[in-house]
Amino acid sequence: MKNIIKIAVVFLLLFFIPFIFAYSHSPTGWQAPEEAKKVKNPVPAVAESLERGRKNYIARCQVCHGEKGDGKGVLAASLPVKPANFTDKKMMDSMTDGELFWKITNGKGPMPSWKDTLKENERWDIINFIRTFSSSQEKEKNKGQEHSK
Repeated sequence: MKNIIKIAVVFLLLFFIPFIFAYSHSPTGWQAPEEAKKVKNPVPAVAESLERGRKNYIARCQVCHGEKGDGKGVLAASLPVKPANFTDKKMMDSMTDGELFWKITNGKGPMPSWKDTLKENERWDIINFIRTFSSSQEKEKNKGQEHSK
């Protein structure tokens, strides 16, 4: 009987851990500190920054977040937590650059910390670049509306 209880407890823990882990990465579960949210991006989103950000995104982020920034990279399906979808305009508009910088810097779960790998300006370049996924999505929607008139 004791063995059955132990097996049941282990089973329940193994069953619920992925759900607990997933919740911790949900929009309400992975929050940057308020002071981090207030940090302003010191790197202007000019063509040079966007190109540097694009190169670093391809080399380091695309494998999980996808070529289109939609969270459907080649490793995405194997992760216990779905990578962020940068084409989600509502989500991207709700996060400050400071919040994105904090998350990229610190990481959580399958999202690695880039603090020791990328220089600060490289992380800001990536933020400038990933912002283009949601803004280009909006431009494409508007373009489609213009053609349908």
